Amino acid sequence: MKHKGLIFLLLTSLWPLQCDLVNGQEARFDLLTPSTLQPLESDVLAKSLFELQRRRYNLLNQGILVESLDGRAVLAELNSDVPFNPASVMKLATSFMALDRLGPDYRFHTVIYGQRPVNAAQNTLKGDLFLVSEGNPVFRPADARNLSQLLVRRGLKRVEGDLVVVGPFSLGARFPLDRAAAQMRRYLNLSGIRIVGRTRLLPAGSVELESKVHFLTHTSERLRSILWTQNAYSVNEIADRLGDGLGGPTAIRQFLMKNAGLEPESIYVARPSGLEYNRMTARATVKMLRALYTWLAGHQMQMQDIMPVAGLDEGTLYGRFRDPDCQGAIVGKTGTNPSKDGGVSTLAGIAYTRDHGPLLYAIFNTHGSVATYRRWQDDFLQGVMEESGGVGQYLSPHLDMVNIYTSSSWTPSHYWASLTETPLIYKKPPSKKSKFQTRKMVKNRRSGSKRARA
Repeated sequence: MKHKGLIFLLLTSLWPLQCDLVNGQEARFDLLTPSTLQPLESDVLAKSLFELQRRRYNLLNQGILVESLDGRAVLAELNSDVPFNPASVMKLATSFMALDRLGPDYRFHTVIYGQRPVNAAQNTLKGDLFLVSEGNPVFRPADARNLSQLLVRRGLKRVEGDLVVVGPFSLGARFPLDRAAAQMRRYLNLSGIRIVGRTRLLPAGSVELESKVHFLTHTSERLRSILWTQNAYSVNEIADRLGDGLGGPTAIRQFLMKNAGLEPESIYVARPSGLEYNRMTARATVKMLRALYTWLAGHQMQMQDIMPVAGLDEGTLYGRFRDPDCQGAIVGKTGTNPSKDGGVSTLAGIAYTRDHGPLLYAIFNTHGSVATYRRWQDDFLQGVMEESGGVGQYLSPHLDMVNIYTSSSWTPSHYWASLTETPLIYKKPPSKKSKFQTRKMVKNRRSGSKRARA
């Protein structure tokens, strides 16, 4: 423990006035009590922190906690009760709430209803067309186009009522609810369906559907597959739509306080994806991971069912922890935001060791180079594993790779299945450029014919 005295001197010498944004307000780091930064038992942490200080990184901008699964052994700790920006680690909070509220095998449905049957003779729906969404976070423009074209092939060309969008409907990466509904109407129009009325947005459960005529149903992949892709590739759009559909940032924060025992001051959620100025302490993150681990175990699942295995699985952790000594023993969620808090790189998850069993870890690095912090995290966590006797369990890669964006086709109801499909009649009108190209093509053909005859 020859580095204990050195690191204590370094930490006490780095006590200048610092500030950061916490819940939108200034938090003075100089108000921390000296007991927050005590001499640490880990030689690995002492050496790693010395390396950061050698690079002129302020240790007050780092939050670290590594604990055994049962919480009885603390292997590394620094500023564990100071709120930092977790970046995309916040997606784990959104994932936890979604699993608890919906279940791992839940599938999102998007259902189309008519106010009454379609008049086959006139190809007209004399009433409203309803799109009822459960908030499928991976519903794409391709799905909307397929819907529009299928309705046309079934004979619908005119809606004399309104387009009524019910529930948290999202479409593609760029469209919130109002724009998603407008874009859905545009796809219907481009396919040849004219809607006479306006577009209305209604909350979920506000429309009585038993009296409506069921036309089509679209079903997503299972939630567990959606979450794995979201966390492995850190897809912000999925997390934001999913979290907003579950009640938004406030609901996520309250869920963690209730189900993971987090203190109110230890977490602030601005976006379910982790974008912007979210806040969480390393201790709160480890408590969340412990509660999530317990929940998954109770449902015959493991952490790697919703997060990637470092060095083996595709995604943000694929190129990291490639050393054979620890490859396949670390599961984690990365967080990156170079534009906030001077540069943010975070990592949280579980590592399997021989001496201490599964270790829960949360590493928050701010105000520095993201690339440098990533290398530092890899070296530090690998050192912790070596200090804990090496790898205790090797995991397999996530082989059940599901393309969550290729969801099931639109399934017609019995009513629609009995109708004879008509050919798709919509053709996009040619633009001026395409007309010019057509004339040029005809001219070239004629020239070619003359040369052939010559």
